[in-house]
Amino acid sequence: MKVYILDSTAILSGKPLLFDGEIITVSSVEKEVIKKGEGERIAFLKGKGLKTYHPSKESLEFIEKIACEKGENTRLSPADKELLALALDFKKEKETILVTDDYSIQNMADFLNIKYLGLMEKGISRRFVWMYKCSGCGKVFKNHLARCPVCGSRLKTIVKKASPLGDK
Repeated sequence: MKVYILDSTAILSGKPLLFDGEIITVSSVEKEVIKKGEGERIAFLKGKGLKTYHPSKESLEFIEKIACEKGENTRLSPADKELLALALDFKKEKETILVTDDYSIQNMADFLNIKYLGLMEKGISRRFVWMYKCSGCGKVFKNHLARCPVCGSRLKTIVKKASPLGDK
C-alpha cells in the first residue's frame, strides 16, 4: 500500500486530495495549518483518514546531516525536516510519496531517493547543492553564517553544483 505524506502546501492548496493509499503528516504541519486559521481542513482530512506520526530520532539526525551537506539546512523548517525524516521511516516498508510544492523539500527528497509529488507547482527540474558567498570579500563557505568572519558582510546563497534529477 502507498503512503502519501502531506506538507502544509498540500493541505492548504484547496485541491482535492484523492490518493490511492494512506494519508499522513507530522504534528508540526498540523500546527502550522491551524495557526494559519485553516484548522477545518485538518479536521476534514482526519475524517477522511489523515493520521499524524512522529519521525524517528535517527531519521531526524540523518536529515540534519544531509541537509547540512547539501546546503539546505537553513532553507528547511523544522516541519520540513520532520516530513523528510518521516518519509525515510516509511520508505523502509511502503511505497512513500511526499506531497509538497516546496522546492527545498523536493530537492532533498531527490537526493534521498524519496518520491515526491507537487500539486500547484511543476516541481524541480534539477537538484542543487548550495553554498554561501560573502557579498563583500567573496570568500565562500559551506555552511550558512549570519556574517562573514573575514569582513563582516552578509552572505548570499549560490549554487555549488546543479545536477539532473536522480543523478548521484
